[in-house]
Amino acid sequence: MRSETIRQTVRRRLWWVKEMRPELERYRFLLRRMAIQPKGPKEKKPNVILLSIDSMGAKHLGCYGYPRTTSPNIDRIAASGVLFENVVAQSNWTKPALASILTSLYASVHKTDAKGETGDRTDVDARGRAHILDPRFRTMGEEFQGGGYATAGFSNGGYAHSFFGFGRGFDLYDNHGGGLKSCTYRLLQWICEKPSTPFLAWIHAWDVHFPYMDRPPYNQKFVKQRARIVLDASVRHQINSGERALSDGELEFLRALYDGAISYVDELLGNLIKELERLSLLENTVLVITADHGEAFMEHGCIEHTACLHNEVTLVPLIMVGPELPHGLRIRTQARSIDIMPTLLDLCGLAPSAETQGVSLLPWITGDANTELLAGTETERGGGQTAISDGRYKIIWRSAQRIPQLYNLAADPEEKCDIAASCPGIRMDMESQHARWKGEILSCADRYWSDAIASETLEVRGEVLKRLRDLGYVE
Repeated sequence: MRSETIRQTVRRRLWWVKEMRPELERYRFLLRRMAIQPKGPKEKKPNVILLSIDSMGAKHLGCYGYPRTTSPNIDRIAASGVLFENVVAQSNWTKPALASILTSLYASVHKTDAKGETGDRTDVDARGRAHILDPRFRTMGEEFQGGGYATAGFSNGGYAHSFFGFGRGFDLYDNHGGGLKSCTYRLLQWICEKPSTPFLAWIHAWDVHFPYMDRPPYNQKFVKQRARIVLDASVRHQINSGERALSDGELEFLRALYDGAISYVDELLGNLIKELERLSLLENTVLVITADHGEAFMEHGCIEHTACLHNEVTLVPLIMVGPELPHGLRIRTQARSIDIMPTLLDLCGLAPSAETQGVSLLPWITGDANTELLAGTETERGGGQTAISDGRYKIIWRSAQRIPQLYNLAADPEEKCDIAASCPGIRMDMESQHARWKGEILSCADRYWSDAIASETLEVRGEVLKRLRDLGYVE
């Protein structure tokens, strides 16, 4: 315990070491900006910037009703655009969730979610292998690139690394890390240097991800009392398996660090908006803020995100601002992460050239549609789980359980009361919807896969494994 305390203290006091590279990127951009004229809108087609913040659950943002002041800049962005109140992620961990955002397909179709995945402690021998996104599935980058857009992607690496297939379709895909701050200023440099064409830029940042950022002043904003715990791979496994208890003080400390990390991200997003305004780009840019999944804090007996499919993990923010989009619109109708790509293509006058399972949300934005979209979330982790929501009710299937869990989302959005036993009629209806959804997914998967074709598995390179270890996935 003493050695762990020392490690935490050193990590907290030397936070500035990791800040050196992002600061260098900032100064490089500032020098570059001084040498150019503001670009302004020259194209009829809008630019697109997609920001996906790993693990940033909707329930921890002020614009989604969170009482702590974690997200004033995001809240202002939401007030100037469109906020979807009920958006369901398609998986509870990064790689399949991102693959679904980029392809508009469920995990059972693109198959980047598999047992024995890197970081799955239940299969030690398989930790060095990983399933990648098959080249047959067109990515958002490829769709925009085919539509004449310049494309660039920026990430910390990890499960968003180009190794896993996410770099396809991007003229530039930068895995160099450095967090959201570094990614933001590298994006701005690229914008200054790119040809005068409309662009798609995607940033996936891990600053909110466990083991949670512990650096001043953000570790002081909500932390009332420190606790001797770091949520690394070993600790989260012990907690979720019941081997280790989590005290109230430890839980509150972890939640406060998480909220502080969101506050840090919010500040950086505010800076990005200011720089886009200085470059005269904001008026012709569609800016989208979302996440791959949320985060659990023992609401249902588990910590982080890989152990359950409850709303704290599956509900993600989706905020869109840009030309032709209304201001201050909140849409309560249920949507999905797979709807993001078709929506962005539609806003830019493009259409998917390959099969998608999501739809454009533009009719919901214009008011021409108001139906609930059936949403599924799935994972091979935890023995295999599936959740289906029709906007009113939600059913969660665990492979190890004979009876599913059932919740009335209208009356019980926090999913505290399982009504599977008391409401057999509703349960039968949701089981029927689940069966139809599963049948449609498997039918789609059969068009791509056969017994003779398996999703590609590769040995994970050392640099990728190191980044996954830094994020707490592997020891």
